[in-house]
Amino acid sequence: RLTGQQQEINNLIQRKNAVDEENARLKNEFSNLNQKFKDKSQELKDTEECAQNKEEQNRLVIKNLEEENKGLNTCCADLLNDLEKLRKQEAQWKTEKSGNDARIK
Repeated sequence: RLTGQQQEINNLIQRKNAVDEENARLKNEFSNLNQKFKDKSQELKDTEECAQNKEEQNRLVIKNLEEENKGLNTCCADLLNDLEKLRKQEAQWKTEKSGNDARIK
């Protein structure tokens, strides 16, 4: 009976050692996975921060372009008004020239 109990104790010790080894392996794996998680979390944080900065830069570029476009639209409107005035002046000068030419003849 004693030999059987000793054998059972030896078996339990072997199982305990195997469980301890598996436990140590799992702890090591958990530690590695936890470090990977921290690294990926930091990478995600950095990526989100970079994306946020790019988004802010894009907003500023869009705002500047919209302001520039507004200025160009105003400039175009002014140029169109000037062109219309010059066309009217040209028509008036042609009329005057035609009258002058007729008087000269």
